[in-house]
Amino acid sequence: MEKLTYSKAGVDLAKHRSMHAVALRALEELARRLGAEVSGLGGFAPSIKAFGRRLSLHVDGVGTKTMVLRRLNAMRVAGWDCVAMNANDVACEGSRLVAIADYIAMDRADEESFGQIVEGMVEAAEAVRAPIVSGETAILPGMLSGIDVVCFTLSVSEGEFENRARPGDMVVGVESWGLHANGYSLVRRVVEERIGGYERVVDGVDLAAELAKPTALYYDFLLEVVRLGYVTSATHVTGGGWTKMRRVLGGELDAEVEAPRPGRIFEVIMSYGDVDPGEAYRVFNMGVGLLLTSPPDRAAQLVELAGRAGFRSWILGRVVEGAGSIRVRLGWRSGERIEV
Repeated sequence: MEKLTYSKAGVDLAKHRSMHAVALRALEELARRLGAEVSGLGGFAPSIKAFGRRLSLHVDGVGTKTMVLRRLNAMRVAGWDCVAMNANDVACEGSRLVAIADYIAMDRADEESFGQIVEGMVEAAEAVRAPIVSGETAILPGMLSGIDVVCFTLSVSEGEFENRARPGDMVVGVESWGLHANGYSLVRRVVEERIGGYERVVDGVDLAAELAKPTALYYDFLLEVVRLGYVTSATHVTGGGWTKMRRVLGGELDAEVEAPRPGRIFEVIMSYGDVDPGEAYRVFNMGVGLLLTSPPDRAAQLVELAGRAGFRSWILGRVVEGAGSIRVRLGWRSGERIEV
């Protein structure tokens, strides 16, 4: 049986990173020419100094998860996810949302799906206390086959938070609610080609229920732990899986961690798709939606606060001197070791 990878599913992460590098160079040069005080380019929520405040503009979408949600008549989750993905990202930088805008592109005027999306957006926006102030709805027959759901956010920094790990920090993982909104191009190939459909129960896993789970909303929890000084860095584990943590490690630190056993949905995908563990941790969150670094004397308080916020969490390991790698021991796979 052929091993499935994200690249074979149509998403080449190396080329994706290369495209980002092209954009980053262009944006840095533009900011320099304009004399704009832009910081954090390439991070979770880059910002600009304006009117005496540090403001962040951020954008993220739900991706091909919408293709699965549409089949399952669960498009409300797409609206929720769109807001949650953005809110989690900006909170990793200690920024508070001010306003939201949206872009919904559709292959046809699907009023039922559109209504569900708006419902989900409004529910999540109310949860983060940010109004939705504008949007664009595009009907693109012949150009699009499906629905694209994207949100844009404006947020303001509440203080100086570097979002950078330090040597000796403890690494704390916070549970996800499942796949969230990443890796669905690979998921779809596994389910459609190897399993045969979404309305199935496989190895005790109800695929429809698992694949339609919303993204966990960490926003309030993140703002609180940043404010209290319980974290030196926060990584929202989204596209690129655990490699996202490289952003806060820079080129001079490594993370040495032991991963908790992921939910059964991840094991089903790995098993039926013959997906290698290294590939899985580079694509999916593998049951950990946040990777936080904390001063050693604050880690226990961080775990306690996560519990009070309704999330399981684990002290996974430590930050050490290095070159920007994440070394992961898989105790749930007989101690197998990978590097992402």
